[in-house]
Amino acid sequence: MADSLNIPLKFPFDTAAGTRIESLPIKRLKRKDLAAAHNFSPKDEAAQEDFLFAKMTGLTVEDLGELDIADSRVVSDVFREMAGGGDIAVVLGRSAAPGAQDATVGNPQADNG
Repeated sequence: MADSLNIPLKFPFDTAAGTRIESLPIKRLKRKDLAAAHNFSPKDEAAQEDFLFAKMTGLTVEDLGELDIADSRVVSDVFREMAGGGDIAVVLGRSAAPGAQDATVGNPQADNG
């Protein structure tokens, strides 16, 4: 089982409930989370993205709005790497997970491009 990953915040903050947040745990999203985001806000893609970011980090949508813009960018980068099937540990400045490698390495079909 892979170690759990966290996003360390450059600018920690206190939630509306008074909890100090210094890092955000990362939860891999599922297809059902995409459907829930669409139900949350059928026409507003930014609200859907906020819903998914909140689901991924365990924050409420309201507390997500309190993230510093620098930390928000890291959350966004992690989300995009996750959606692309990449190694989010690399985005967080850590070495690749054991056994993780570029999908094209050793793939003869990928080398024909």
